[in-house]
Amino acid sequence: MTRAGYRQSMPGGLDAESLLRSLMDNIPGAIYRCANDGAWTVRTINDEIEAITGYPAADFADGSKLVEITHPDDRERIDGEVEAALASDSAWVLEFRIVHADGGVRFVHERGRKTVDRDGSEWIDGIIFDVTERRAAEQLRAERELEALRVAELEASRMRIIEAADAARRRIERDLHDGAQQRLVVAALLLRTAENAADPESQTAKTLRTARAELDAGLTELRALARGIHPALLTERGLGPALQSLVRHCGVPVELDDALGERLAPAIETALYYSVSEALTNVDRYAAASRATVSLRRRNGAVEVEVADDGRGGADPARGSGLRGLQDRLSAIDGTLELDSAPGRGTRLRARVPLDA
Repeated sequence: MTRAGYRQSMPGGLDAESLLRSLMDNIPGAIYRCANDGAWTVRTINDEIEAITGYPAADFADGSKLVEITHPDDRERIDGEVEAALASDSAWVLEFRIVHADGGVRFVHERGRKTVDRDGSEWIDGIIFDVTERRAAEQLRAERELEALRVAELEASRMRIIEAADAARRRIERDLHDGAQQRLVVAALLLRTAENAADPESQTAKTLRTARAELDAGLTELRALARGIHPALLTERGLGPALQSLVRHCGVPVELDDALGERLAPAIETALYYSVSEALTNVDRYAAASRATVSLRRRNGAVEVEVADDGRGGADPARGSGLRGLQDRLSAIDGTLELDSAPGRGTRLRARVPLDA
């Protein structure tokens, strides 16, 4: 249907045309009918075209208005598809843009088909709908789906990074334990043997004792470093025993209330362990607290760990990377971190992770 061939006439007194007009006036769409009289002439089009385009039906008398308001980027495609459908006697279904009378761009949906009467006369019957709102809703839905996909990909990427870092921590801890630590233990035994063989009052014995004391101190620091990198106890026995070890090594008296009593997914156990580790490190170094408590329990489909102290308070996540790192780790498994640390009222840190994370 070459739109340049449109022109309109509104003959009265034709029962068929009057019936068509009655139908057209009660259907929500711009219905048109064209006759093939050497060119496709618009015989009738209803007033709904004005609601769609902003122009009255009379403006479409010769067909040029529809061509004029069709978006320039769509004209060639539309004419080509209609002409191909006419050549193959098939229907067409099109969506394209028009430039509304108010200057805005709107989307329309058109369906049409050529028909042939018994007397051989050819007609095109079609209908045009405004689908701008539907297209806008589809675009919004597509954008939301894309954003959800991006968020999911970002979360998956963050989780992969955390898992890779945890695997590296476990490997380093294992290498320290099975490699450097064992060598230092052997060296300490050799020093003890040499010390026992020397005269206890000799300078050699004194030097060996000093060397062994330094080596023992180094071993203690190495074990603490290995625990900080990734505690083997967490991997082997779970969160509860690993927290007991943290509590024992804290410089402030800490009461542990472990009401969980079960193993969790490795990612959850690791995130909660480091939450407590960071909190107790802050209690030990900065809080000036006399005591602290650690509680671990299942509540409302999630596992929660809380660390509270009676120290000076005033903790601020913005002043250090430790708490921000915990927030990133917890958010990767849909967890949350809450901090209550009013000055002079102690600090309370609560980490919560859904058990289906």
